[in-house]
Amino acid sequence: METIAVYWESKVKVYSIIQVTELTLVRLIFPLMLTEKLGEALVPLEHTVRRFELVTQDYIDSSHSQFNLFFQQSMQKTAEGIFDKWENLMQVKPALISPVELIYLHGPHFQDRFGIVETVFSALKGGGIEVIASGCAGTTIYVATPHRQAKPASQILRETFIIPSTN
Repeated sequence: METIAVYWESKVKVYSIIQVTELTLVRLIFPLMLTEKLGEALVPLEHTVRRFELVTQDYIDSSHSQFNLFFQQSMQKTAEGIFDKWENLMQVKPALISPVELIYLHGPHFQDRFGIVETVFSALKGGGIEVIASGCAGTTIYVATPHRQAKPASQILRETFIIPSTN
């Protein structure tokens, strides 16, 4: 038997809000039937860019999906040769958006706490921040913004959430 706790707070506490800048986003829309082939093609890209900052996948419709791959902008030129191979091999044309920025909200057990994602996106929308991609895990919410929007977005989120300090 598993016990699950559900929390509700008028102003939610988070552990931290972190900004990562100078990233490149590679967006790939592809037929679902190419998922395995595309997964194999990601291996050389990961070695080329050293590491992905974030990878998300969204379903577009019943036969198409989209990958959002984020990595350091300094590795973009090196990676572009791989994208050319993808276009020839799989008829998948990557769209590059650069620079982009990420914000990470780390918190205790987001999956058990009602309304956290709604609070994040409502606050950002109210502040005029464009969200170009996002992802969620049990204790982290990831939000991608265009260049120069992570800092104002981070400020909005710092006003929306409580970040306990040791002072």
